[in-house]
Amino acid sequence: MKNLYISLALALCSTLLVGCDAPENENGPVKIINMTKSNKTANNGNENFVYNVKTRGVGKSLGAAFNDKNDVQLQAAQAIGIDPIESYKDAYNINQPIVEITSCDEYELDSLSHSLPYLIPKAATLLKDIGKAFTDTVVARGGKECRMIVTSVLRTNTSIAKLRRRNRNATDMSCHVYGTTFDISWRRFHHSDSTYIMSTEDLKNILGEVLYKMREDGRCYVKFERKQSCYHITTR
Repeated sequence: MKNLYISLALALCSTLLVGCDAPENENGPVKIINMTKSNKTANNGNENFVYNVKTRGVGKSLGAAFNDKNDVQLQAAQAIGIDPIESYKDAYNINQPIVEITSCDEYELDSLSHSLPYLIPKAATLLKDIGKAFTDTVVARGGKECRMIVTSVLRTNTSIAKLRRRNRNATDMSCHVYGTTFDISWRRFHHSDSTYIMSTEDLKNILGEVLYKMREDGRCYVKFERKQSCYHITTR
């Protein structure tokens, strides 16, 4: 455990040194794949296809289905999370379990400019369960292996202050400081086969189906973030 805290402290120190020129969206501009109605895109004169995957939906718009407000998520985060970290020195004094997360079979961890790859164990388990359910569902629906991308994890009060200078949507009262909360992109996905690109819209909705079930089971709160292009998720 001591080595983990040292690792966390070093990672935090590195993150705090990130300059103020970081892009407005934490991990930079997202790449949007524009598709025609026939799901064809042009690439160097060659015709490629964007493949559809069957979706079932959640019976309402994603914005209406996932609208857990910040105060609701904040209360849950404060109840089970770590004490917020103000500076890298605080990382040595964490008195609650916390685990490092890395890219794996269940998800791809994006490059993080304003957060650190650490979660409380319960949140880490939830993240893996969401990732496995998503990948399994895509394959079961006739698609190929695809992983979701985690774009934000544990933040510090200092990193939030820096992020707010670039992003007005970053709140001072962030659930991310408790190690209970993570963001998953709904606009970018990691395709295992670069020649078989699936519809981003379909993948977004399948991820929504998975999160809807997790939320209904009482495992998390979810907010569909349009401007940040992510699902904002807090463990319960």
